[in-house]
Amino acid sequence: MTYKIIATILTDTDQSTEGLDAAISMADRMDAHLDIYVVTISHTETNTYYMGAEAVMIAEQTRDAMAQRDKIEIWLKDRMHGEMVRWSMQAATVQGPALTDYLARKLRFSDLVVLPRPYQDNPEAATLVEACLFTAERPVLMIPKGCKAPDAGGHVLMGWNDGAEALAAARAALPILEQAEVADICIIDPPVHAADRSDPGGAMAQYLMRHGTKSEVAVLAKTEPHVGDILLRRAKEVGAQMIVSGAYGHSRLREAVFGGATRSLLEMADRPILMSR
Repeated sequence: MTYKIIATILTDTDQSTEGLDAAISMADRMDAHLDIYVVTISHTETNTYYMGAEAVMIAEQTRDAMAQRDKIEIWLKDRMHGEMVRWSMQAATVQGPALTDYLARKLRFSDLVVLPRPYQDNPEAATLVEACLFTAERPVLMIPKGCKAPDAGGHVLMGWNDGAEALAAARAALPILEQAEVADICIIDPPVHAADRSDPGGAMAQYLMRHGTKSEVAVLAKTEPHVGDILLRRAKEVGAQMIVSGAYGHSRLREAVFGGATRSLLEMADRPILMSR
């Protein structure tokens, strides 16, 4: 099993290139088509100017965003010169409120979206990740600064809690898990009365085994305030090259969306994270 359509998004030539570089690497390894979306955003808010000024401000902001889009297109064509992967580029300038719907339309036919990890140097990254996970309902592989795409083989850590989000992430990560040397199924403080209490993680281990992946199950106590902190520590202990995790198991309200395990992973991860829901 491999990804056949991989996508990435560029919003600025000054953003880190780890997301694009990893997308190129993954597309090359999986023999996939790479869709690159160049998207610049006009952030002008309406209803905040005197009559007639809105149109002027929107036009000015849109012109700037379009100029930035053209700049990225030129930079990207130069960057992709000589690359052997099959790729295409689509460019657009959108008003801020339209960004989510635009990405949903474009990304829904992608197998995987590769982006830089949020909370680094790109203020749009968190919005892009949220749009991909929620509206487009696509798995996202996030690459921290200084990291590259996960290689074939190696160790992959998978956070598992028997929930729908964790299962969706495992399924989305199968093309990578199938190529891994071992998958570490990490279960943190499982409920005493869980359906699989006699064999936590056993069904997932069997699932991966039938896909040709050797797995190990680790049941850990919750010794940190957030589950994400424990996953990060475990990843370092076992030398995992990436983490697979379900995303946003609670309210979609922004205050709740970026809290708990998801927030700590997105803020602190020092290796690639694949999330789905």
